[in-house]
Amino acid sequence: METQLGVSYSESFPARRTLDVFLPDESHGGGILFIHGGGWSGGSVEQWHPVCAHFAGRGFVCASAEYRLVPETRFEGQVADVRLAMGYVRAHAGSLGLAADRIAAVGSSAGGHLAAMLATIGADDALGASEELAGRDTRPNAAVCYCPVVSVHESDRLTAARRELMGASEAAAPERYRAASPIDRITGAEPPFLFLQGDADETTPLEQTRAMHERLVAAGVSSELVVLPGVGHGFGYGVTSAAQVEAVGRIEAFLSARWSLPGPG
Repeated sequence: METQLGVSYSESFPARRTLDVFLPDESHGGGILFIHGGGWSGGSVEQWHPVCAHFAGRGFVCASAEYRLVPETRFEGQVADVRLAMGYVRAHAGSLGLAADRIAAVGSSAGGHLAAMLATIGADDALGASEELAGRDTRPNAAVCYCPVVSVHESDRLTAARRELMGASEAAAPERYRAASPIDRITGAEPPFLFLQGDADETTPLEQTRAMHERLVAAGVSSELVVLPGVGHGFGYGVTSAAQVEAVGRIEAFLSARWSLPGPG
C-alpha cells in the first residue's frame, strides 16, 4: 500500500483543501472519498486513516478529505470544498487506478451531512459550483453515512453548531436551511445510500436518519439502514471494535454488491 499525504485538490486554499490518499497494492477499481466530522468546526483528515488503510487492503483506492472549517467558511464553502474534492478524484481516476463511475462518499456526523449533500446535488445544481470545478458531475456513485446530520433545521440538538454553519438563524434564512438539509433535497435521482447508526446516539437523532432512509425508498432510491444496538455517536473512526468491524463489513458488502467488485488481485 502506498500513501500520499497532503495532496492539494484545489489551487485556491491549497493548504486546507487536501487529500490523504491510500493506494492499494492491487486495485479492483472501487474508490472511496472519506469526509470527517467534527461539528463542521473541528475534526481532521487523519480520523479516517485506519479505515482508509483497511479498505486499501481490500483493493479500494481511498482518499480522506480535509476541508475548510467554520468559522473560516460556512455551509456553501464546505459544499464547494467537498465538490472540488470529489471532482479531483473523479478527474484523476485513471492515474489513481480506479473507475470514475465507482466512487463512493463516506462521512460521519457533519461529514455524513456533507456526504449526503454530495449525493443530493446534481450536475446542473449551482450550489458549491466554483469556477475551479471542471466537471460539474460530483455526485458520488454511492453514499455511506455514519450517524449523519440529515437536517440542519433548528432543533434542540446541535442548534448552536448549525447556526454557526449557516451564519444566520433559520427565521432569517429559511431557504438556505432547506438547501442545506439533505432530507429536503431528495428527488429520486440519488445514488444508493447506506446509513449506519447506533440506537444510543444522543447527538444526531436516529429518527431523522430513519426518516431520510424512508423518503429515499419512497422516491425509488436504493437505501439501507443498519441500526447498531447500544452504539453511540461517532463510533466509525476505526476497525477494531465490534461496531466498527460490522460497519466496514457492511460497507464492503454494500459496495461490492452494487459494483460487482472482484477481490484484490
